[in-house]
Amino acid sequence: MNTFKLTALLSHIQLTPQELEMCKAALKPLQSSIDDQHAFYEYCLQWKLAPWLYLQLQKHGFISFFDKKVIARFENTYQEVKLENENRNVIAKQFLQAFHDHNIDVIILKGNAFTQTFYGDVGYKKMNDFDILIKFEDWPKIEQIYYDLGYIPLGFGWSGEKQKPAKYSHTSLPFISTDFKCIIGTQWGLKSPTTHFTVDTKEIWDTAVPLDFYGIPCKQLSPEYNLIHLILHLGVFKCGTRDCMDLYNLIQSTPIDTEKLFAIIEKSKAIQKSRYALEMCRLCSDYIPEEWIQRLPEGKPSFINTRLRKRLVMFEEVGDMHGSYNDYFQDIEKNVIYYNLFPQFHKRIYFFAKILRLLYFPEIKFALKFIDKSHQPTLLNKLKARLLGPWFSFSMIAQEIGWKVTILLFVKLCIDTLISPLNYFTSKESYFQYLKKKGIEAHQIKKLVQNVQ
Repeated sequence: MNTFKLTALLSHIQLTPQELEMCKAALKPLQSSIDDQHAFYEYCLQWKLAPWLYLQLQKHGFISFFDKKVIARFENTYQEVKLENENRNVIAKQFLQAFHDHNIDVIILKGNAFTQTFYGDVGYKKMNDFDILIKFEDWPKIEQIYYDLGYIPLGFGWSGEKQKPAKYSHTSLPFISTDFKCIIGTQWGLKSPTTHFTVDTKEIWDTAVPLDFYGIPCKQLSPEYNLIHLILHLGVFKCGTRDCMDLYNLIQSTPIDTEKLFAIIEKSKAIQKSRYALEMCRLCSDYIPEEWIQRLPEGKPSFINTRLRKRLVMFEEVGDMHGSYNDYFQDIEKNVIYYNLFPQFHKRIYFFAKILRLLYFPEIKFALKFIDKSHQPTLLNKLKARLLGPWFSFSMIAQEIGWKVTILLFVKLCIDTLISPLNYFTSKESYFQYLKKKGIEAHQIKKLVQNVQ
């Protein structure tokens, strides 16, 4: 059993006696080599599994196979993540209580809900923000609550207006708590309306189930909608054990109504994405029902189908799904955020140039991951990766927001850069002027954005 298979197996909430024996047999030889123990920790850290694997090693009595120094590294990583998440939850309780007091319904999404349900531990993984689903008509009241609590909007948005969410978006601007320990992601849909997915918002709310968040009555998605949300959220390239484990642990720990699930998949036009997500999970877990895969036809050729086929070939060659893992979309997204924070031409042109470089000239290590050939860096593969790099850069963005909006936003970036010299002469308040009036230093916002993983 290689390290990938071992860590994937250990990431399961429930392990059979036979699986526990397999893990024990794979871990016990590590006792004789401190270097191998450190290498195991480094693998877990690199793929963001260290906090959860630390809990699992403790739970199953495998932590004794490790040296004190290695145990300390696992524990320190877990405690850091746990503290971050606990600090975020302190803020979450603040605004969730305010919502409850104002009779505003809220659904807590993904990991922040799962800490309270099947994982049962607030430190099981690092989370960037606290994502919630609201009803669109409640947004004005919620926004006012954020301002009343002193929270800070992250930028002014594409239109430059603090009060109006973009019509093509399913989310508001992120808001940041005054202590910079919580970014709140407020959304009224599970996926951008500009993509081809069509998730039934009314049914989401009709089927939502209660969730107690530290004594505050909230809601969570039904098991079926939780699964479809995780499927839609799973990245094409940001896809490793840590990203898949929420799906297969949800399946393993929670009864799923198969017919309801497939009705939602079909209605949401998510057949290809569901096949991709479940096939990726199957590389880590034996708990993905084979019948589910069989009910999801491959369909016509597409970007997602091609990537699935190439990824499975890569996995057969190297025995690890992480060979193509990258978070390049987030690298682009961060620079777009910075671009929008700085209205002056001399700053915007710097970030615009960085965005262009990321889009058209990705580093070869990323370009090889795009074509699932990082393990075969031959001259031919490097040439192919270099030529196809821009196509993959734009395709990643289009997977999140759709091709039309991707092109429109790129055009808008170009136009905004060309006219940005006018900002030297305008009296319109910039974002950092707004922050200065509130006594907030710009570097605090920059540091927060940079810390997002």
